[in-house]
Amino acid sequence: MPSKGDGLVSNYINRPVSHQITKFTLHFWPNCNPNIISIISALTGIIGSILFCINFPFLGGIFVQLSSIIDGSDGEVARANGRTSFFGGFFDSVMDRYVDVFIFVGLTFYSLRVLLITQAFLLGIIAITGAYSISYTAAKVELKKDINFSRTIQGRDTRLFIVFLAGICATFSGWAIPICLILISILTHGSVILRINQIRKRKDLD
Repeated sequence: MPSKGDGLVSNYINRPVSHQITKFTLHFWPNCNPNIISIISALTGIIGSILFCINFPFLGGIFVQLSSIIDGSDGEVARANGRTSFFGGFFDSVMDRYVDVFIFVGLTFYSLRVLLITQAFLLGIIAITGAYSISYTAAKVELKKDINFSRTIQGRDTRLFIVFLAGICATFSGWAIPICLILISILTHGSVILRINQIRKRKDLD
């Protein structure tokens, strides 16, 4: 059940798994409230962030990716049992933003293993502002039907997948997490610059 705006990670990795979770959920709980799945996804992501904080990056990465997969199931359940709503989409989006903060804080604290405190927190702040700017720019133009921002690798699914890979790699090198934050910072802020340029060229929006 692909959703509009899915990125490459969602389409080829997350959706095949979340679809199975959705089928399992609907089999045993046909009238499941999708908001409960949003909460489960958020709690899973927060657990992942805590695992990074207490120096268990491998498990932290797995929980973060699991959270990303479950996050796709709430919309699938809502569409399948006819419980889609504006509130549901709004609630899911708000939960995602909170979880993102927890995850980046977890990554920042883990980075203290190899970076000075000022370096780690500066890198964490840059990554957080990039992630939020991506979401903010998308929200600002959501009412403009003829504007489409690319989300192939710019979406949250890609960011969390990078965190997942970094968690695995951190088992071998503590530098994997700072490098992860740098990659996410470049990806998000670079995408925001491209989006600003895209809107700047749209003379018909004045």
